Amino acid sequence: MLIIHRLDDFLFTIFPEIDWNDHEAIIKRLETYYSYGNKKPNVKIDNDFVIIEIDTSDIEAQEADYNKTIALCEQGKYTEAKKLLDNLIKKDSTNSEYHRIYGQILSDEGDQDGATDELIEALRWDPKNKWALLMMGNVLAKYKQDISTALKYYDQVIKIDPEDNIALNNIGANLIQLGNASEAKKYFDKALQLNPEYPNTHYALALMASNEGDDYTAFNKAIDAIKRNARRDDLYRQGVKLAFDSAAKLIRQDEAFEHLVMHEIAHIDLATQARSRG
Repeated sequence: MLIIHRLDDFLFTIFPEIDWNDHEAIIKRLETYYSYGNKKPNVKIDNDFVIIEIDTSDIEAQEADYNKTIALCEQGKYTEAKKLLDNLIKKDSTNSEYHRIYGQILSDEGDQDGATDELIEALRWDPKNKWALLMMGNVLAKYKQDISTALKYYDQVIKIDPEDNIALNNIGANLIQLGNASEAKKYFDKALQLNPEYPNTHYALALMASNEGDDYTAFNKAIDAIKRNARRDDLYRQGVKLAFDSAAKLIRQDEAFEHLVMHEIAHIDLATQARSRG
């Protein structure tokens, strides 16, 4: 197993006890941390990176128990899932996903401190575990009200996969739920640049505009969301409701908006008919 950490602020976020000016201390701490059983890793610093090589040849694949754990989590059977995870981690503590799933379970159960500990473990073994980074950001933002630290984890997700518009959209959605509209909009704008056809982002921007009293933008972005949604799902219905609510407010302000509203609604109806004809 090869683990590569960049020597930057994020490494010292997940290993806060390390003195980043002392390379010898960094190597010693990571050798201790990444040792298991009688196995000691090879740790070296190469320019701006610290590289950890671990011999995991004697660790057997635990695919069946892992898949069973996932199934139990999906069924909400967390007690049984944790028993399996305890056994899996005992056999292979180097697996980032085991710790990530354990953290997810603990968070769902309300143990946010325990969740944080497990998610940090996941990231120490794999600093590019995108789902652990997202989950850590969510826990910090939602339960710890620590937005500034949460943003460090969210930003790591974007560094790993800067083209992931869905991750950007989800981060924005988490921030808007916490009332941090200014930060949320930055992520939504980036998501829209990457994929202007993703309806969820248009709807999120419509909702933000509505909350800010900008009914004109709310109406237009809701229309954009509807036009780009080929499914008649909850998002589609929410977009329609927001469009009509915003339209009603606009018409009350100025009856001249009625023509614009009717034009857009007719356009949506024609597009819907075209999609239904295949």
